[in-house]
Amino acid sequence: MDETPSFKIFTDPSWRRIISQSREVFNDLHQNLETNSQTEIIKTETVNLSDQCLDANQKYIDIIDNELHIISADNENREKLQVMLQVWKLCQIIFIKSSPSGTLLTDLQEWYQTTNNIDPMVQAIFSSNSENTEKLHLDDKYWICILLAVAQGRIDTGRHLLSFYPIDKAPVVRTINELLHTMPNLSTHSHLSLFEFKAKWEYWQKKCVQVLTSENFEGDDNGGMQTICKLLCADESTFLSLKLMFNNWYYMLISYMSYANPTFNISDLHMSIESGPFMKEFENELDEFDAIILKIFEFDVDVIVNECVKLFSNNFFSAHFLNILHLTGKLQLKSEIDFGSAFREENRLPIQEQHLIEYSLQLLSAAWSPSLLSLNQTAFDYLLKCQMDETGIDLIETYLERIPLTEISQSEANKIFYIAFQYGLHDLAFSIGRVMQMRALKGRQYGDALTWNAKIKDCSFGNILADKIMEEFFQSNDLKLLDLTESLVKEIIYSDRLIFLNKYREFYRLAYLSSKSERTENLKQAIDLLVHLLQVPNLIPFKFKKLVFFQLHDLIDQNVFNEDQLFNVLKSIQLYENRRRFLAIRPISGEVHECSLEDENSEENKWKSLFEKLSGKIAENFVQNKIEF
Repeated sequence: MDETPSFKIFTDPSWRRIISQSREVFNDLHQNLETNSQTEIIKTETVNLSDQCLDANQKYIDIIDNELHIISADNENREKLQVMLQVWKLCQIIFIKSSPSGTLLTDLQEWYQTTNNIDPMVQAIFSSNSENTEKLHLDDKYWICILLAVAQGRIDTGRHLLSFYPIDKAPVVRTINELLHTMPNLSTHSHLSLFEFKAKWEYWQKKCVQVLTSENFEGDDNGGMQTICKLLCADESTFLSLKLMFNNWYYMLISYMSYANPTFNISDLHMSIESGPFMKEFENELDEFDAIILKIFEFDVDVIVNECVKLFSNNFFSAHFLNILHLTGKLQLKSEIDFGSAFREENRLPIQEQHLIEYSLQLLSAAWSPSLLSLNQTAFDYLLKCQMDETGIDLIETYLERIPLTEISQSEANKIFYIAFQYGLHDLAFSIGRVMQMRALKGRQYGDALTWNAKIKDCSFGNILADKIMEEFFQSNDLKLLDLTESLVKEIIYSDRLIFLNKYREFYRLAYLSSKSERTENLKQAIDLLVHLLQVPNLIPFKFKKLVFFQLHDLIDQNVFNEDQLFNVLKSIQLYENRRRFLAIRPISGEVHECSLEDENSEENKWKSLFEKLSGKIAENFVQNKIEF
């Protein structure tokens, strides 16, 4: 644990929201999958596994997207979250939504449009020319917006902007507009087979070539019309000439493939990367993000997740994404990765579990302070999904064992105790309880000590605690000490001493704290209860027995004892005296030292006085009732 780096980024409010919401999605997904696997339903009637995982993955993406709408523009996490969103969306398209032979055009165009949104630029053009739209085409950003719209496949946006160009200046604008209007759309022609769509596309693109070669582009001062036509014809050199507009190779590649081969799949994309000029055009400008995008297109999962860990400085993305791939069966493992943490130096784990564990350790590192136990709980949820050799449970146990219990509050210790109990770590839970009850006892926090003792049912310590409370009570007469057992009546039946403590509380309240109207009746109940306690063998600790007998000293004068109760008390005293003489000859540890509140002479006098009162009361009853033996 000491070797785990600190990930304080996870304590940031924006990250805490992301972590909390993602945990809910993660748990719901696994719970649904477990429920479905345990339910005997025909497969065709169950929710498709891939659909559930795709839905969960989309929720992860939405969580980050929503957070980007909440946090401020200067938030230090904003840039990395934006990059993560781009990567996650692209990974969803390539790894989860698409099939090896499936077309990628619609999804990749949408990704291009959302990650490089031109709406603000378009709105800025209209805002700056709102009073005179006739001069809209003269704006510096006018043609850039049209070309980007066409490059991204936003044909309606491009046509709308093109409609502001004066036709009398360049009649060819009508022809270009018609080409854009009649361009086949893969989504609106979904009823066609790929072969039929390709035929329709080739026919349309031939028209584009005819326009490019035969049409008069007079009046096209900036060459914008001709450039649009070249883009529609998938002219490679034109795309390369617009390097500054595209700004990176992958946008250029997606745009080119949209017109060169609109039914392209992942294999076509891969071949175009290897043989095409687009990567070479940007080879001196590539960064970490470019490397990740390239590996996504090359379907290299191992490199993608490792590079993302470096780029994002945590395993949040890799843990969730690999888990989705694993559940859908789309995770092609190249190897099992060594997990070199302090916990499992010799274990070899599947890649998805390795990243789940690393993410969990990062959460635990951020939550090392027990005040952040919500992060601990989140980390444990992920660890529990590591099924190989119960690695997750082992890590949870090791982590909990290393929390310093001497430095945390009672409420935090309670949370840790219930976490251990929840995960079946009963020995650890018992150990936590023992440490906390001892800590509370040393601090004279008898209520906390008793609560912990009741949780773990530690009988031996319960006896020690009961003795300590009784000793404190006899010295202080503080009824609050006896009242500690009031709310734990059902929980303390495992310890005779604690049972006695609770019964003695009942006796004391009946005998000394009753109202005048109820005093006589309650006093009878108190005497009956006390006599019963004296008759139960070994219930009253020997060290306190004399002090309990002393409680009878004043009660005998109340004339509430009947003959049987007096004789039972006398018999109990005789048994006590016999035990006392026996211990004087053969001492037993724990019973030799009686609890004493007064000096020896005073106690002896009080003892004799009690015996005399008791004997006198028995003799008086004997005379009055003429008892015959």
